[in-house]
Amino acid sequence: MSNILFKVQGVCLGSNKKNTIRIGASLAIGILLLVALIWWTGIDKIGAAIGSASPLWLAAAAAVILPVYILRAIRWKLLLSPVKKNVRVSNTFWSTAVGSMVNTLIPIRLGEFVRAYTLGEKEGTGFAPGLSSIVVERTLDLIGLLSIGIVTMFLVSAQADLSSLAVNIFIAVAVFIVVVLAVIIVGIKKEELIIRILTRITSKIPLVKKYTIRIADFASSLIKGLKGLSQNPKMFATNISLTWILWLIQTSAIYLTFTAFNYPMPFVAAILGGTLMSLSHILPATPGYVGSYEAFWAIIFFSLGVPENLLLATAVISHLIGLLPIVILGCISVVWLGVSFEEIFTFKKYGAATKPQTN
Repeated sequence: MSNILFKVQGVCLGSNKKNTIRIGASLAIGILLLVALIWWTGIDKIGAAIGSASPLWLAAAAAVILPVYILRAIRWKLLLSPVKKNVRVSNTFWSTAVGSMVNTLIPIRLGEFVRAYTLGEKEGTGFAPGLSSIVVERTLDLIGLLSIGIVTMFLVSAQADLSSLAVNIFIAVAVFIVVVLAVIIVGIKKEELIIRILTRITSKIPLVKKYTIRIADFASSLIKGLKGLSQNPKMFATNISLTWILWLIQTSAIYLTFTAFNYPMPFVAAILGGTLMSLSHILPATPGYVGSYEAFWAIIFFSLGVPENLLLATAVISHLIGLLPIVILGCISVVWLGVSFEEIFTFKKYGAATKPQTN
């Protein structure tokens, strides 16, 4: 596990100058994409749709983040119980808040390092155990999202009045999700075999082969995380239940957003859309998900039958009511945890904690 963590460190904590250039270029692309989407839709249509939205329902959608963070904090406390029994939920809550803010504004997963270090400082859990627990947490998130996705995808395909193309796309994605879940489950017992097969396949795909080592390391970290949980069935059942509940609550914000626009989005379809949006965050994104959020939203919800005149309006509002609470809670957490914004975003204080110790 430590080798994987240090390889991730090399990706995330590289040259500040290179990261600044990369983030700046990514943001510029995102802004151009957003401008293109606004031009395509028409700013008048977007403004009219936003003006008709219910502030009360939008406030309810924004408030969803609080129970989600509380459940994440409880789950993280449980995952850290082998390291320290009496970790305070308040500290896991605020560490989660600051990490989520950093991950949202700078999508190079720097927030995971910030979370591990700030909690280690507050609770004395140590940096490496904290980061290892986050790997397990991400494994649970992936399993939770994939399992919710597969169920809602088949329900929507069977019930909704979708085009045959959309149904075929959803079925193809569902099959892919089943394959991914099967690989993770089989990997618990046959990790070396799965990694060897995955490496062989990815090394033969032209656009993917240069990422072969990273993909293999990522898959290995997921399997190791799940392997640790599988040794304690009761702990796994508790944590996967918390994961399902928190993701169902989080994706319900999509349903509340469409309700605010008085659009009759079926609840199951909204959960499916929210699940696919969450899974899209695995892919490369712009800072703050500017442009990329709206683009993924348009593709996903157009497939679910949302009319064009509502696509971008709901995307922009959903993005804002998701982003603002994350930033607000993140700023509060900076004060609560006693860290500075410079330390968080440049990683000066935390970088030393990721270096291997030598005797």
